[in-house]
Amino acid sequence: MSTSTRAVRTFDLPDPPGVNAPGAGTRAHWHLPAGDAGAGSTGVVILPIQGGDYEICTLFAKHFAAQGHHCLRFERRADWLDPERPPAALAALMRAFRDDVRRGMDRWLEEAPPGLRLGLFGVSMGAMAGVLVAASEPRLRATVLVLGGGPLAEILGSARDPEINRFRATLAARLGCREAELVPPLRDALEGLDPLEHAGALDPASTLVVSARFDRVVRYRYQVRLWEALGRPRRRVLPCGHYSAAIFVPWIRRMASRWFQDRLAPPGDWGTLTPRAGGTYNDRGGAS
Repeated sequence: MSTSTRAVRTFDLPDPPGVNAPGAGTRAHWHLPAGDAGAGSTGVVILPIQGGDYEICTLFAKHFAAQGHHCLRFERRADWLDPERPPAALAALMRAFRDDVRRGMDRWLEEAPPGLRLGLFGVSMGAMAGVLVAASEPRLRATVLVLGGGPLAEILGSARDPEINRFRATLAARLGCREAELVPPLRDALEGLDPLEHAGALDPASTLVVSARFDRVVRYRYQVRLWEALGRPRRRVLPCGHYSAAIFVPWIRRMASRWFQDRLAPPGDWGTLTPRAGGTYNDRGGAS
């Protein structure tokens, strides 16, 4: 039965020596569940979207905490898309943020209940950064990726979104090139950090993907490419665009919470949501 969140604790995570990335560390918020969540309980790491406030991530954190999960919700260390920075700065930012999350998990687990079984949840940029984190973090046992895709350079080059449109136009003007010519330098800068390069390290049996068929920000073809690189795990395709996916937030919350409850169960005690490569997963627990 659902309960309410009892408290939120904040961790400030200053930069360790030698970090070469925008920002000065980051911040994470621990949403504690109201129920008895002692040893052997579960936790969900929540990564932020590309820009704007943190309302959507907070909604998910509150819901997961109400379902009995400890949640560690991260803020961004800096705006992901700043046209005043060179393309290489985006790569440095992604690398530093991946390390921020791992350091934040270390800090969190010093105080969290022992034996916490962990999952990761990310939407849009949070899903793409989430692939990098999950690929490098063996403590994560389950992953839910919503509206993610790859390759990232092509996504930035094709997105139809006011903020990304301004990013492309300003960056192209500053570099003295056409917008279409931005993709190769972005691709070069992100070499080794693209979600497609790391997707194969995730376990398809523990990964759930949610896509939007009419997405004009993360184009559907790029969402499909990430799903394929992940090994075609369980997937649900929504009949909406990137921002209109907001109407499905209550459904996504329920779906993700059930996925974590099942996939973060003690070893040998998984429930009815047995994965099937290439299938999708509906909220009645079956494949479609």
